Amino acid sequence: MTCLRENSQGAELLIGYLEGTLPVAERQQVDVHVAECAECRGLLAVRGSLDVPVPEVSANFDAKLYARIAVDEASRPWWKFSWKLVAPVAGLAAVLAVAVFVQQPVVQMDPAVPQDVQQLEQALEDLELLSAPESL
Repeated sequence: MTCLRENSQGAELLIGYLEGTLPVAERQQVDVHVAECAECRGLLAVRGSLDVPVPEVSANFDAKLYARIAVDEASRPWWKFSWKLVAPVAGLAAVLAVAVFVQQPVVQMDPAVPQDVQQLEQALEDLELLSAPESL
């Protein structure tokens, strides 16, 4: 067996070995290799020192948890609303705003048209003078 550090599936083998899910034949191969390889033996020793006991969960843990959640939700002030409701509405508003923005036509100014407001006003006044009927 190649070293677990050099094996492409070394991490999976090590995890399976530590969890006890490896088939007996593969577990024996890892045992033989660990007996010969100081690096892999060191990996197992470090993992063994990190084991933390898992506390027991009481039989009515779920019931207590859901009861506490219900009490917390019932005592929540009205102004503390759930973001789970606001997020979809805000997302929909953003999508609609983008859709409206995209649907508006882009107005492009003709470079030949005067862009100065005073020039435009003067041109309109001149046009009115030219088109007004002569009344004497």
